[in-house]
This record gives sequence, C-alpha cells and structure tokens, in this order.
Amino acid sequence: MPFFPCAHAGHAVWQQAVQQVVVQLHAQISMQKLQAQCPLGVIYVSACYASHAREIVAMLSQALPQVQDWVGCAAHTVLAGDMDYGQTGAVAVMLPRLQTHEYQVFSGVMPWHAKQLVPHSVLVHGDASAALHTANMLLLRDQLGDARLTGGVCDLQGHHAQWAWSAGESQHMPRSIGGGGVQVGGFSGVAFAAGVECIAVGMQGCKPMGASHTITSLDGDVVLELDGQPALEVFFSHVDWGDVFAQRNPDADAIWRKVQQTMIAMAAPGDYVQGACIAAQARVMRVAGIDLLRQGVVVQGKPQLGETMTPCQADEQAMRTDMRRACAQLWELLTAAALQPAASDAMAPMGRSICGAVYIRNQRRHAPARLPQVDAELQLIRHALGPIPLLGFTSSYEIDAGQLQDMSAQLLVFTQPLQALI
Repeated sequence: MPFFPCAHAGHAVWQQAVQQVVVQLHAQISMQKLQAQCPLGVIYVSACYASHAREIVAMLSQALPQVQDWVGCAAHTVLAGDMDYGQTGAVAVMLPRLQTHEYQVFSGVMPWHAKQLVPHSVLVHGDASAALHTANMLLLRDQLGDARLTGGVCDLQGHHAQWAWSAGESQHMPRSIGGGGVQVGGFSGVAFAAGVECIAVGMQGCKPMGASHTITSLDGDVVLELDGQPALEVFFSHVDWGDVFAQRNPDADAIWRKVQQTMIAMAAPGDYVQGACIAAQARVMRVAGIDLLRQGVVVQGKPQLGETMTPCQADEQAMRTDMRRACAQLWELLTAAALQPAASDAMAPMGRSICGAVYIRNQRRHAPARLPQVDAELQLIRHALGPIPLLGFTSSYEIDAGQLQDMSAQLLVFTQPLQALI
C-alpha cells in the first residue's frame, strides 16, 4: 500500500535544497503512480530560509502542479527521516494522499470559515512572538469546535514565516503576498475531515519534583493559594533555595534563575503523574513570574480553580520513557484489529499501517545541533513504528489538544487499512 511521498535535503543555497527535494518527490510519485492523488503539500524550512519562503513555495508549486494547497512554516530546525538538520538550511516536504474534499487550509490571510467540511483533526502552525498568541490559540480552538489541534509555534526573533496557500483562493489574495499566503504572526494550518485516518499522541519530557497541590484561590493568571496556603510558599517548598537565601542580600537574578528552572504541570485531580513521568494529558508550562506582594505564582495560560499544580523539571530519561509509552500506545491502536479472530473474507482489513507522520518537539528537549546529525528521538520512533515517512520541526511551544505545551513533543500519524497478504 502506498506511503506518502516524503523528501528532505539540506544545502547552503535554498534553490539547491528545493531541487533535490523535487527530484526525490518525482521519483516516489512515479514509482507509486500517484500523479493525480497528492493535492496537499506540507513544507518545513529552516529559519535561515524564512526570508525566501515565498520563492520556495512558488518553486515547489511550479515543479509539482498537481499539488493545489501548501501548508507549513519556518522553524528553529527541520526534522526529517532520522535527521536533525540543525542550524543549516534545509527543506522537508510531504505529500499526503488525500482527496480535496477531505481537508481545508486556513491562515490569517485566508481565515477559517466553515464550509461542508467538519474538522476532526487539525495541524496548526503559529508565531510565538506575536502578541496575544495564547488568547488567539484559545479563540482558534473555539472556532474549530471539537476537533483535536496538534502543532507547534516558533519564536524566530523576527524571522518567522508560515503559509497556507490554496490555488482556489489565490485570486482573492492581495498582490503584496504574491498569492502565496505567506504571513507573519497568528496561526495557519490544515483541518482534516473525519474520513482522514490520523492519530495524534503527546509526549511529555519532564519528571515530577514533588507532590501535586490543588488551586484554591487565583486572580486571572496569578495562583494565590494552593491547598489553602500561600502559593509561593507551598509551590517552591519543593525547590532547594538554600544556596540563594544563605546570602545576606539574595541575588534577584539568582532567584529568577531558580524560578525558570522549575516548570509547572497543570492537570485535573489525579492525572498529574504517569509512572516516573508527568501524565500525557497534563499541560506543562514555565513559571511566568512571581508576585511577592501577594505570595502568588504567575502561570502562563488560564489556570482554573480545582486544577492541580505539580512542580517538575526537564529530564532526558523521562523523555525517552514517555516516547516509548506513546509509540507502544500507537502500536496497540494499529494492531488491535489484526489480533481479533480472522474474518471469513481473507481480504478484509487486518489492522492499520502508517503512511506518513509529522513530529513536532520542543527545541529545549536537546542541545541545539549546529550541523546535520542523526537524531536519537527520530531513530526511536522509526525503530518502534518502522521506516515510515516522517518529517517535522522543533518549536518554541507545542500545541496539544488546543493547549500550548512546553518541553513536550507531538506526533501526528496518518494511517491506512492493512490488507492481508495471500
């Protein structure tokens, strides 16, 4: 059964990287005879290529005229296959095999509006440096209803670019963007209908540092009390402050560094730990600040009364453990049907196979690579799930079920029925 065509290349000159990708895609399309079945293209490019985003999309659309819609973004680094391209220029492209009625692209240039498609899963890209990006994320989640949102946002220090270009809408776009849908700020992406078989799983990268505490009082994004006690006193009782407060005049910068090293897992009661890892359904964010006057802790996002707060910190062993858990969960979902009693029809579907995947992870999970190198996380995924077409990028924050996450990773896999071999 066909895989999604997927190609990637790195080069100091962006035209050379795009040409290598086009050659690879043409070869895969020809071998699988998919010329008329790939109307959607997903593109990720390195941050150093962001200023050439419009030219890259134009060059790809000219070389692959059967692709009617392009979505993607510039990112900290490009991930593809088992490679992390680091700070070098790179391009990665995947062409999902879908029908045009099974998806809908959207962006700030071409906002989401409900047509006949009811979104089931959504791949989202965004600009983390844009003002109110957290509030806009919540607004987009409300617009898309019950759809599951997966993706990532990047803060590229003024070099951000993202696009969601549709051939059917290009004539309505301003000439200033060349009909390419390239934008800075806001969100863009592609929504998939329920008929598109895809599964999204989240992976945490932190371990708990202490017990969880229930939010009993808050003011906006400032948590004032935990378990009925001052939040600052309770929450940071788990942190070793001895070396800071042993000083006669504690250094404010040293205190803030301690705060920044501590992260917060927000979750419903009882959901904060999964083995040695923070639970997948928790929302992990950094401490945004402290309110010394009210003894409060400032939390990114929108904390809710009754939620639990658990102090946690990044941990490589927790990252690997939770990644294995997520891959095992995916494998169980894919093979569940194959383990059932055989049907009378020998050609009936037996489980599912993966035809393509998008992997988005936080840039702080590993030290940034300067040069292209084999990536241990990508190798682990492909070892667990097979040599699947895989591409993605590193982000500043990840989007999991419409919530911004920190230090996490998100894997979106597209599946297809697996036929018996006789």
